[in-house]
Parts: sequence; structure tokens; C-alpha cells
Amino acid sequence: MPDDPIRSRRWTTNPLPRYWWHRLPGMDYVPSIYSELAPDEWDLVSAWFEETDRSGQIGECVVPLMSFLQGLIVGNRADRIVQLGTCSGYSMLLIGFMLRRMDARNGLFTIDFDPAMCTTARRWLIRARLEPYVTVQLLNSTDPTVPDLAARYLQGAPGLLIIDSSHEYGATVAELNLWYPALAAGGIILLHDTSRFAVQFDVTSEGGVRRAFQEWRAAHPQAEAMLLNGESRTMEGERPLYKDACGLGIIHKPEMAAG
Repeated sequence: MPDDPIRSRRWTTNPLPRYWWHRLPGMDYVPSIYSELAPDEWDLVSAWFEETDRSGQIGECVVPLMSFLQGLIVGNRADRIVQLGTCSGYSMLLIGFMLRRMDARNGLFTIDFDPAMCTTARRWLIRARLEPYVTVQLLNSTDPTVPDLAARYLQGAPGLLIIDSSHEYGATVAELNLWYPALAAGGIILLHDTSRFAVQFDVTSEGGVRRAFQEWRAAHPQAEAMLLNGESRTMEGERPLYKDACGLGIIHKPEMAAG
């Protein structure tokens, strides 16, 4: 199929909530996460959006976080990545395309505890021909046996961990306690949904990812950590430089960390 020069610009007039970034002032351009895709890759991502618009399997990590990930992965050849929370496969596809361009096989170990989400993600994984680079597993992110499974697949300790799973306070604390020791020295953890606005995503009403991040950071002063948009309370109104009001927590494991 011929290339589509419009690509994501068509979403600047789409009223669905998931397309909020494209409706912001000045965003009438194609971000590099889409502009760098080959024509067949873009066609597949576009088809993924069309299907998930219909099915309601929506929960992708949006343009700001995906662009942040692109810089980390492609700019640093991050080739041992664990993702907690596959959802229906948006970031799996885009990360998979990055890994394929880098020829980084067995580069992404992504898990979800929802069988329907795993089934959808695996179907798109096969359709994208990304099996050499990505595996999708139906697993619980707090299962103590899973870090070893990930290290075996990645052929080493993960260097990048993406937490975008249950959004529950208790589960997030358990994930951090389990996965930080499994992270390679010098590795990075990204936690989506760390803002005040995103606290509402915790179905247990215990403070969500934000509380988990803040308490874990206070208890582990040896880890370098920062929070982007932690005070954001709404998706409306003026945006700071980092546009995602859901917030982003960043944890860096020092190179000389003891685990």
C-alpha cells in the first residue's frame, strides 16, 4: 500500500477521549513514534486503533509517554525490556517495531493478567510479525517466579521496566519490591499514572500508583527518583511541558546498587 502522509493528523478532529493529545493546540503534526514507521507498520497501527475504537479495549499509554520511551529505547539501545500491563497491545507494537529496527531479538517481555487482553495482543503480535522480538505472557506481575522467567527470555536482567498494570496501591508496592532487585544496575523503572488525577484509577481507593511511588521512594533513598506532573488534577486546562496529566514516575537504580 502507498504511504499515508496524513497518518495521525486525522485524529486532530476526533472527539473520542483517547485522542486528546492530537486535539491540543499546535499538535497538528505527526509525532516521530508514527512518522518513523514503515508504511505497512503504520497501516497496522491504524487498523489497531480502528478495531479498539469499536471493541472498547482502550488503555494505551498515549503519545507523551510513548515518545519518552522511544528516546530511551532507540537512543540507548534498550534491548532488555519488561512491561507490566500489556493491555490490548499498543505499546507492545510500537516497542516491537523499534526492537526490529535495532535487530534486538527477545527484547520485550510483556505480561498481563487479563486473558482477553493477552489474546488480543498476541493476535496483533502475530499480524505484525514481531514474534522474534516480543513475547506476550498471561502472568501476574506480583508472582515471585516471573522475574526469573523474564530474565531467561531476555537473556539477562531487564534494563528498562514499564509499570502500567493494575494502578492499585498495594499491587504497585508489591511490583516495586519484587522487580527493583531484579533490575540491572543502572536500569530504569517508569511508572505511569502517578498524578493526583490518576489516583481515581485505583479501584481499592488506597491512593494508587502515586502513593505507592511516594512511599517506596521515601523508603529507598539509595534509588534516584523523580515525578513528572505529580500534582496534576485534571485533563482539562493548560498543560505543562510534559503533556500527560496522568503523570510519570521515574526510578533509576544506581550502578553500584546492592539490590
